[in-house]
Amino acid sequence: MYQEAVASYNAVFPDQPMVAQYRSHINLMQVHVPDEMAQNFSDDNALRVLLHNWILLDWVDHAYTYGVVYLKQQFHSPIMSMDIFHKIDNERLQRLSHYGTSPAIPQWDGWREISEDDHY
Repeated sequence: MYQEAVASYNAVFPDQPMVAQYRSHINLMQVHVPDEMAQNFSDDNALRVLLHNWILLDWVDHAYTYGVVYLKQQFHSPIMSMDIFHKIDNERLQRLSHYGTSPAIPQWDGWREISEDDHY
């Protein structure tokens, strides 16, 4: 989904394509969506946040493993409904079939599983 959004952005703005940003300091902040707004936060909203912050495809691809672990943990909690999980998982399987497995950034390997300490 993000791959298509970046391609669309690059087509609309060919003079300013999405390219790697190399800086000595990068500040990433978690998006906070109030609980009452969560049901209205769409895929399009998430894509716009990623594009606005120049989050690169490589970064999103590298986060794939983290995302799968997170979804599995949520799936086994009483908060996530089975219908939502299956919808997300079916989309994931379709994209894997179309694009293949996302490559990781070797320098960033060594992910650890999320814990309760990671939540704010």
